[in-house]
Amino acid sequence: MIAARSFVVMDGHDEQSRPGIGDLAKDTVRNKVGVLMGEAGGRLLMRPPGGGREWEVDPGDIGPVTALEEMRARNSARNRMTRLGL
Repeated sequence: MIAARSFVVMDGHDEQSRPGIGDLAKDTVRNKVGVLMGEAGGRLLMRPPGGGREWEVDPGDIGPVTALEEMRARNSARNRMTRLGL
């Protein structure tokens, strides 16, 4: 669960930039926003911002998130914490 972590929005200005562990990013194939959790076997592992099952993403399929997507991710994490009573 990453609700207490500050999210980083990839601004897309530096095409060479790549999100780091814990950064918010977008899986452009699934059109899903998630938090980059790590790397295994040349693939990236992502998890929904409010917690949940990880999924694998090819490094070339990661893109920047918009301000609206960041806001939705923050709200998702906050709502999950509220539901859990934390």
